[in-house]
Amino acid sequence: MKTKTYRTDGRRALIDFLERNPDRQFTVEELCSAVHGDCESGKSSVYRHLGELCKSDTVRKFYSDIDDRAVYQYIGESCDCHAHFHEKCLQCGALRHLDCDDSIAFAAHLLAVHGFEVDRGQSILYGVCADCRAAREGR
Repeated sequence: MKTKTYRTDGRRALIDFLERNPDRQFTVEELCSAVHGDCESGKSSVYRHLGELCKSDTVRKFYSDIDDRAVYQYIGESCDCHAHFHEKCLQCGALRHLDCDDSIAFAAHLLAVHGFEVDRGQSILYGVCADCRAAREGR
C-alpha cells in the first residue's frame, strides 16, 4: 500500500518556515504557532507532515537537551545528515552541520586507533558559535 503524501497550504507553510530557519530546532507547538498562529491549531496535520518530512530526510527529529521533548529541524533534501558531525551553540541554540573533512578524519581515527565507530549523524559537539563569541567579545 502506497503512503499518501499531502500537498496542502499548511504543509507548504511549514516547509517554508523551516527552510527560513535551518539552524534552529522547533517543538510541534512552536511550529503550530508559526504556521497557524497558535499552538493548538492544526497540531495533528503538523505531526503528520513532520512524520512525512522525517521519512524523506527533509526534516530531522532531535530531542531537546533541556527537557527531552522532540524538536524538529530542516536539513534539506540534499543533505546527508548521517555523514557528518553537528555543532550546537550553548548560547543561541543554533544546531549546524559540521560538514568538514577533519571531522571525517577524526571519526576514522576513533575507529582505527580506538576501535570506536562513531554515529556521526547522532554526534553533536557543544560549544559557542563564532557569532556568539564575536558578540561576547564586542566585535
